[in-house]
Amino acid sequence: MITGIGTDILKIDRLKATYERTHGRLAERILGPDEMQVFQARLARNESRGMAYLATRFAAKEAFSKAIGLGMHMPMSWRAMQTLNDASGKPVVKCSGLLQEFMEQQSFSAQVSISDEVDVAIAFVVVTQGMPLITGITDPKDMIG
Repeated sequence: MITGIGTDILKIDRLKATYERTHGRLAERILGPDEMQVFQARLARNESRGMAYLATRFAAKEAFSKAIGLGMHMPMSWRAMQTLNDASGKPVVKCSGLLQEFMEQQSFSAQVSISDEVDVAIAFVVVTQGMPLITGITDPKDMIG
């Protein structure tokens, strides 16, 4: 059952200006440890791709906080929710600490979609309770138990 939906869109230039004004501390405040490693590698290779990565992760955290119904209030925190990529490249939600406990207690699971263009980043999150969203179904008959 879907229990929450969240979306967020932001201008990458605004995020970049804040990043520069804080001398990079913005990324340290927002990104979890796994996200930070990817961000630093992308930023070193190409500044615009690094900023796009930071923007999509910021948007994903905002959308996620809306979808779980907490906003940016404990146990939700910037670094407790990470958007990582599985082996195929699909973005996945990884929670830690009190947020992970909250998700487990509520039987919540989350699906995230992120995208960016030259000037904007967007994220969309769907939170379900109980059974995770069914993925990988190719034949509707496979849904019948």
